[in-house]
Amino acid sequence: MRYGDHFKIFDFNEDSIKQIDTVIANSNLDIKKSSLYDKSGNDTTVRVSEQAWIKDVAFCKSFLQIGHTINGVCKWNFDIQSIESIQYGIYREGGRYDWHIDQNPEPLNGSVRKISMTLFMNDPDEYEGGEFDLEIYKPEFEPRYQTFKLKKGSAIFFQSDRWHRVRPVSSGVRKSLVAWFSGPTIK
Repeated sequence: MRYGDHFKIFDFNEDSIKQIDTVIANSNLDIKKSSLYDKSGNDTTVRVSEQAWIKDVAFCKSFLQIGHTINGVCKWNFDIQSIESIQYGIYREGGRYDWHIDQNPEPLNGSVRKISMTLFMNDPDEYEGGEFDLEIYKPEFEPRYQTFKLKKGSAIFFQSDRWHRVRPVSSGVRKSLVAWFSGPTIK
């Protein structure tokens, strides 16, 4: 694990990666194209990808444990009580997800996203482009973000109110798992 103020990199071991691959292969995932719309209902083309949701309770709980560990190691000290279904994302040629934050503008069921995780599910030599950018610097810095293209089994954890994006994939296919760790709003 590497340390920084705004993010943490966590490398899953080989056995864990095999287990994750097995869950994905055996989940009979309903993969759908993404479509994000603005407030007036117009397609914004902010995101071009396919995704499916992994809802297996035991699988998600195993990630929740890791989220608690990262929260403690980072000394973020968030009140984390749950994890949402885990998103399996596929970015084919032209796929991207422009700048966004994961934290919802309003709490859902009294809970807000506090920590986000992106787990790289294939090696960087399997696709061109598709870099993950995370804004971590103040406005006077140029660039204001750090770029990541990690090996299969490496995950980046970051606070859900941080701006981030997936750059366009120019060839090949980029795959990832995304998780959000949530808890009650701050009173």
